This record gives sequence, C-alpha cells and structure tokens, in this order.
Amino acid sequence: MSTNDSDIKSLMRAAAERQRAVAALQKKYQESESIPTEQLVLDMRELLATERIVLDAIITLFVKLGHSDDPAHGA
Repeated sequence: MSTNDSDIKSLMRAAAERQRAVAALQKKYQESESIPTEQLVLDMRELLATERIVLDAIITLFVKLGHSDDPAHGA
C-alpha cells in the first residue's frame, strides 16, 4: 500500500466520521423542540472539529501528491 493509499483511507474515514456527526445532529435537532444555546455551541464546536480533521486529511493528501509529482522529491 502506498502512502497516498493510506492518506486516501484516512480521508475517507474522516469524511465518514463527519457524515455520522452531521446525521446525529440532524436527528437530535429534529427530535427536539428546543435546544439550549450552550448545547448548540458545544454541538457546533464538535462539528467544526470533525470538519478540521477532514480538511487536514485533504491538505496532507494534496501536499504529498504535489511532492510525488515534483522530480526533486523523486516520483
């Protein structure tokens, strides 16, 4: 397995985790008539954390892909 394959798998795992977090929040908010502001803030922070993990995985993958295309880094 190449490094890029590993990075792609990490990205897919992170994206799936974010999707599960979004679905869980959608269900939570559909079933609730009122959500305290504090809880909303906590939920949004958690969702942003999952988004950051996905973005980090994307950036890592693109950086490595860019380096693999660079003859100075060996392809």
